[in-house]
Amino acid sequence: MDNLNEKITTIQTWIDDLRRNQDGNPLVTDASDEDTLVNAVFDMLRIGNSQPPVDPGLSVNYADLERQVEEQTAALSQATTALKSQINERETAARKLRKAYNNLEKHLQEHIAYQTQLNQRLQEQINAQKQTQALEHEERVLTEALRDTLATISSTLDLDKILDHILDTVRRITPYDGANILFVESDLVRIVRQRGYVEKGSDQKWLTQRIPVKKLVALQELIEIGKPLAIADTTASPLWIGFPDLDWVNSNVIAPIRLNGEILGFLSLDSATPGFFTQVQAERLQTFADQAAIAIQNARLLDRAKQTAVTAERNRLANELHDTISQTLWSVSLITERLPAIWENDQEKGRLSLITVNQLAQSALEEMRVLLLELRPSAITDKKLGDLIRQIAGIITHRTNLAISVEVDKQEPVPPDVHFALYRIVQEALNNVVLHASASHVKLYFNSHDGKLELTIQDDGQGFDPLNVNSNRLGLTIMKDRVQNIGGVIETISSKNSGTLIKVFWAAPSSE
Repeated sequence: MDNLNEKITTIQTWIDDLRRNQDGNPLVTDASDEDTLVNAVFDMLRIGNSQPPVDPGLSVNYADLERQVEEQTAALSQATTALKSQINERETAARKLRKAYNNLEKHLQEHIAYQTQLNQRLQEQINAQKQTQALEHEERVLTEALRDTLATISSTLDLDKILDHILDTVRRITPYDGANILFVESDLVRIVRQRGYVEKGSDQKWLTQRIPVKKLVALQELIEIGKPLAIADTTASPLWIGFPDLDWVNSNVIAPIRLNGEILGFLSLDSATPGFFTQVQAERLQTFADQAAIAIQNARLLDRAKQTAVTAERNRLANELHDTISQTLWSVSLITERLPAIWENDQEKGRLSLITVNQLAQSALEEMRVLLLELRPSAITDKKLGDLIRQIAGIITHRTNLAISVEVDKQEPVPPDVHFALYRIVQEALNNVVLHASASHVKLYFNSHDGKLELTIQDDGQGFDPLNVNSNRLGLTIMKDRVQNIGGVIETISSKNSGTLIKVFWAAPSSE
């Protein structure tokens, strides 16, 4: 029994050691001792199964041992179950985490793609806005340039000045290295304005030459199609024919100067950069070519107006010579032809005839002086206006015996256009009195002082109704137009059998 108790004690100690070493570390014991203990345990189990326990204390120990083994087995099962549960939970969590990571990565890729698309659209909008702003800037510059050119055309009729302005303005819209304006003269073209060629060392002789249109293929093409043309690369275009010292020209654009279907000339730009000019620039250049056509047309109209004015003035002078000097000289010739016979018969009557001849000669002399003045307008503006008025009045008096009194207060100088207009107005007014008023006396008053001018012409003739003037009487209309052209005011006061009063007032524009 003691031996059994020792074995039980030994087994109990071994179990306690196992309990203390549940961390999995192997118990360091002798292998023979383990076999002994195991055999002891089997022996005890056989004894317990074959015969009832002899010692109650041994049953208690055995029961404790069995209970402890069950507890340890249950604990190990529970720990194993808990461990498996934890492993399953961790695997589940890992799967969820992996799924969440995949979803996050997918959303991130979608977000990156969406942001990339937004950035692309934003960049496209920015580029479109920049392009729109650039186009708006170009259109604004083009509009300002066209407005400046139109203002120049409206302010002057000097064709050379307008063409120079066009070439300078085109540079603001389309930069160039060389530019020229050509006029068509029959089947030839002549360069009338140029920029840039002499500065680049080109020989200027060709600029003054007249070139047959047939030699210039591009110009022939323009004449046929009537539209602007851009030659991006002159070295590869059959339309381009070079000129001496112009080897540097690699791009050209040209627009026809046209008016009512007629080609008047061409506006051409050259560049040393290949591919510099495009058809868009050609279309813009056409706008300036059209303005050049307007300037050329205005210049032609001005020339025609000048020719018409010269013709009209010549006709007027011819009529004046016929109606005044010619008639006066005819009278002098008639009197002098009869004078010897008159002198033989009546010397007193002969002396009166000589006085008449002298008066007629003086009248013709005054008329001739006036006509000579009118042939040289500068001579009119060089003389004082009051003195010219007295001279006109004297001529009318000699010619018609109409009594004319002239009062000149002050006669300070006025601008040449005002000076000449007032001279003509006095002439027209006195001629109207002679032709239509049947007056016996005319009063003229003139005063020019401190930038203001006043002129009155009053006759004692038959008068007229200003609201019912015969359309054939153009004198009043001519005087009104002359006064309006100088910025003055004219007033006509008249009634039947009460004479006529004409008032003219002019004031110099203020500095404001």
